[in-house]
Amino acid sequence: MKKFFTLITLLALASTQTFAQDELQFADAEGNIIADGTVINCTTLEDDGWGGGIMPSGLFVKNTTSGEVMAATEYTIVTLENGSFQTCFPENCVAQTATGTYQSNMGAIPAGVLKSMQTEWLPEAGGTAVVEMQFLIYKYNSITKKYTLKGRGPKVTLNFSTEASAIDHLRSNTQPQSTNYYGMDGRKVTRPVNGTYVVQEHFRNGAVRTTKKLYKATK
Repeated sequence: MKKFFTLITLLALASTQTFAQDELQFADAEGNIIADGTVINCTTLEDDGWGGGIMPSGLFVKNTTSGEVMAATEYTIVTLENGSFQTCFPENCVAQTATGTYQSNMGAIPAGVLKSMQTEWLPEAGGTAVVEMQFLIYKYNSITKKYTLKGRGPKVTLNFSTEASAIDHLRSNTQPQSTNYYGMDGRKVTRPVNGTYVVQEHFRNGAVRTTKKLYKATK
């Protein structure tokens, strides 16, 4: 009798795990499902608009159910030679600069939605980054009024790779074409001296970056 009860318990756990895996899926921008265990090679380097580079994973999350799913991600940064790894799933963007295992905050994924995970490597030089990502699915406990882990969803591995020459080329094409300085009274100055100034940089791609900087005159 005890063995029979144990068998039922194990089958129930296996069923829950399988169901949890089916709720959320990794997908591409067209909604095509990315199979569990897939290794994705990411080699496309894009201009971030500020003189740096960004290497997107192209990952989307797809809710395959007719109801809202509460989820988070657990991701392990296996290799990170430089720069930072960033993910915006499920909501807030968080960047990590060291290897290790991290977990995002929990958030709601609406029924049937296909949503970009905005997951990318921001390299500062040539090199590689390897990250393993997996969905964590949660359920609501009406007794404790808290969410508890229901099961783990699919898992993928992201292999990022870029060359130093690609980073250097990108930077050379995104250096500011012109820089203007303004005092706190709004007047334009030729060059900043002592005090806080508004610095406005104009890039070749049309982007404009405005920042405040404190300058001190050198002796």
